[in-house]
Amino acid sequence: MAGYQMEEMTDRTRWTKAQLERMLALKRTGSTNKEIFQALRREYGVPKNLGEVNAELHFLNGAPTPGVWNPAMEERVKELVVGRGMSSKDVTTELFDEFAAPVQWQETYRKVQQMKLQGRMG
Repeated sequence: MAGYQMEEMTDRTRWTKAQLERMLALKRTGSTNKEIFQALRREYGVPKNLGEVNAELHFLNGAPTPGVWNPAMEERVKELVVGRGMSSKDVTTELFDEFAAPVQWQETYRKVQQMKLQGRMG
């Protein structure tokens, strides 16, 4: 999935809980991805391009669903993402070394976004 390698983009949007909630609300009301991009750009000044919206919606709706995550893994994710600013790929490597899971960085990325939406990322 070369088109969705968001972690490789150094200037990509780091979505906030409010931005993710707004994106999902717009999608639920039938807005197109282009309309969502325009609304987010107008309201938050991000993202820089439509591709970021397309990719984020792909991950929120179609990426591998996070498997079973124990509380220790979730705390470690929070520490690595919030505390150290690590990418999902790097977090996945750390978690795999410590817990032998998850296998795919996309799973970690989706888990991080879920935790943001639930208000558990600090």
